[in-house]
Amino acid sequence: MFFKFKSSKPVEQDSGARIIAEMVDRTQATIQFKPDGTILTANGNFLAALGYRLEEVTGRHHSMFVAPEIAGGAEYKSFWKDLAAGRVFTDQFPRVTKDGATIWIQATYAPVENADGTVERVVKVATDVTVRRLGLQEIAKGLDAMSQGDLGFRVKLSDQADIAALGEAFNRSAEQLGTAMGAVTQVSEAVGRTAEEISKSASDLSQRTESQAATLEETAAAIEELTGTVHSSAEGAEKVEGIVSEAQTAAERSGRVVSDAVAAMSQIENSSEEIAKIIGMIDDIAFQTNLLALNAGVEAARAGEAGRGFAVVASEVRALAQRSAGAAGEIKQLIGQSKQQVASGVDLVGRTGAELKQIIDSVGNISTHIGGIAAGAKEQATSLSEINLGVSQLDQVTQQNAAMVEETSAASQLLSADASQLTREVSKFSSTGNPAPVADVVAFQRPAATAPAAQGAGGFDAETLPAAQGWDDY
Repeated sequence: MFFKFKSSKPVEQDSGARIIAEMVDRTQATIQFKPDGTILTANGNFLAALGYRLEEVTGRHHSMFVAPEIAGGAEYKSFWKDLAAGRVFTDQFPRVTKDGATIWIQATYAPVENADGTVERVVKVATDVTVRRLGLQEIAKGLDAMSQGDLGFRVKLSDQADIAALGEAFNRSAEQLGTAMGAVTQVSEAVGRTAEEISKSASDLSQRTESQAATLEETAAAIEELTGTVHSSAEGAEKVEGIVSEAQTAAERSGRVVSDAVAAMSQIENSSEEIAKIIGMIDDIAFQTNLLALNAGVEAARAGEAGRGFAVVASEVRALAQRSAGAAGEIKQLIGQSKQQVASGVDLVGRTGAELKQIIDSVGNISTHIGGIAAGAKEQATSLSEINLGVSQLDQVTQQNAAMVEETSAASQLLSADASQLTREVSKFSSTGNPAPVADVVAFQRPAATAPAAQGAGGFDAETLPAAQGWDDY
């Protein structure tokens, strides 16, 4: 309780209270009410602020200074009941002037008790804070505009130095934030374009990597099959090398046999020549025997009857000699033919030996080449095995790269989506708005839903009450 009336007061106390009362009356707006809200009196500061004369307010209810819809509410009635019960309220309140304008006051409602503790009146001491309140509401408008993405709103600076400093800070912050958001917008758009390009490139790379992985897998399978084929070829070359080596050995043996055959044919030719000589000798002997038999027959004929038997013998000997000469001639003819055939055979065998020698040389060359082919096939098989191993490892790496590219593609798509989301969020801010005009103090009307919060002495928050029935209207 602010005041109590007592039956007797010391002179010094009365003098101090009077000084304080005069100072309050001179500097503050004061008004006194009955406990039910009926106006008893008001000082000049209060009347000047509201635009009334004293006789226009005396005897009337406090509700004349608040909006009609507030005055008829239950909270307003409860407010005066609490005052009558001795409760004190301190807060900022909007008040309606005579011409219908709204001003704001910082006020304390204090019940005054008499000697027996009964509230006999309520005194309100107030200060006009309209300029401060409007300055704060202007900044609140700027903050509300900023919360809705408008960074172009600039507040009109208040006549109050501290509120003006706050407004300047808001305007600087809005300007810097607008510049920053512009840069963020450009960067987010650039990031979005880059992310989209990265996403597209990653998608293309993913497709190419998948195609490359499939091709590499097919290549690995083909190389593996080729490796098996080359291994088989190497084994076949080794077998062919062995067969050719055996063929070369057999050809060399055949060459020796042909050489032996040539030698034997030469010996047969020599033997044929010796036989031909012997047959020539036999032919000479037969010729001489025939001559002798002829002479013997002539002599036997001369001998007459005594040589008849000898003549028969000579005739038989001559016949044998003639047959021997014929046989010798036939044998000589056959030996001549045999000699020609043996010579032809020797020539053929010699030519066969030459051809066989050439075959042996060719087989040797073939064996050498096949040996080289076999060695090369072994080296190729080894190299292909290494290539197959490398391709298998490359296939694994490519598969891993394909998986990584898919992850990168997903990450780039997520980055693109995040960049788009960032662009959308940043696009909510605009730095092209125009500051709203600030109303004149007299013409200002209280917005029903945007009044700043005011905490009453009784613990009530003005913004927690209905818009038309807040404590700010008392």
